[in-house]
Amino acid sequence: LAKNNTSWFCVPRRELTRQMIDTMNDFNIPHSFISAGYEYNKYAPVHLCTVGSLVGRLGLVTPPKIAFIDECHYGQGALDEIIAWLKSHGSIIIGLSATPMKMNGRGLGCWFDEMVQGPSIRWLIDNKYLSDYRLFAPDKPDLSMLDIVAGDYAKGQLAERMEQDRVLIGNAVKHYKQNALHKLNVSFCTSRKHAELTAQAFRNAGISAQYIGGDTREDERKRIIRAFAMHEIESLCSVDLLSFGFDLASNAGMDVTVESMSDQAPTMSLPKQLQKWGRPLRKKDYPAIINDHANNNDPHGYPCDERIWTLADQEKKKRGSSERIIQTSTCEKCFFTFRAALKCPYCGHERPIQYREIEEVEGELSEVDIMVQKKEKRMEVGMARTMADLIR
Repeated sequence: LAKNNTSWFCVPRRELTRQMIDTMNDFNIPHSFISAGYEYNKYAPVHLCTVGSLVGRLGLVTPPKIAFIDECHYGQGALDEIIAWLKSHGSIIIGLSATPMKMNGRGLGCWFDEMVQGPSIRWLIDNKYLSDYRLFAPDKPDLSMLDIVAGDYAKGQLAERMEQDRVLIGNAVKHYKQNALHKLNVSFCTSRKHAELTAQAFRNAGISAQYIGGDTREDERKRIIRAFAMHEIESLCSVDLLSFGFDLASNAGMDVTVESMSDQAPTMSLPKQLQKWGRPLRKKDYPAIINDHANNNDPHGYPCDERIWTLADQEKKKRGSSERIIQTSTCEKCFFTFRAALKCPYCGHERPIQYREIEEVEGELSEVDIMVQKKEKRMEVGMARTMADLIR
């Protein structure tokens, strides 16, 4: 703006539009909008845009000198069309993301030529830009029968599986009371029904909870978020609405932040999981509490693990594979998850060392037919009917 350049700042959702209005006002940036429900002034040098509104108006607006794409990992066809249009008109495009990879594992090289990486999550925690955290992993739902679609669990099957697991929903309440009672909590769920079941389970336990989603009326959404910030509601239960870019302080107009999360939404998408973890990690002087009921810590490691980001596509992983760099342990007593060690650093419980007993028997050596042995092993694996049999 100071250099008399025209620019767009594009966000994927209306909730982020409201946040950016406050930010632009804080920095005294005069702006107009390309967003449904907001006034458009074609002469304004800065436009705040929502992707859904912008894609339908590309032929009616003047391309900017520079376009900033916030949360650029999110969005497919509409964002493809916008970026292609901007490139055809010579605009400079700058993408912003804490997780520079599409939700399905595709790299951002299809849109961008260079990547400039900021500091790691661990550095941000150590230097007090983000809060530290404690991670508990009490549940490991069996998802082995679910189909994989576009790099993640099939939504309908996953929602049905998690809606039916009332024990897991109950555990979400139990471990919130045990580890994070009265902290402002966000519960990530797989469907509206799942979120409403979870909210009801919290209320049955005497904890004020409320479903909030994209289908919630805007005035009602504002009321719920304000009540949450005031601790009148202690747990918000949602699907994707709060999973990225959500800033409680900005939405509520108060200096307040999410303090804990109950994760009941399994995902094979690293960007999606990192975005969820990001909600309770906003800066505060005490650790956030992460209750992982979806076993997302298993494939994705810790929120602060060092990760190498590139513009290339992520190599497709087979079901059940894990590329975790550092091995973790989960305490069998309190479910605190930590770097592999014999003693839990949270409750002090010592894991007993399992010694294998060796039985000595008389015998003679015989030649091993490797091909027969391999065939027998394959048959044994094929005959396994339970997880325990397969592990044995």
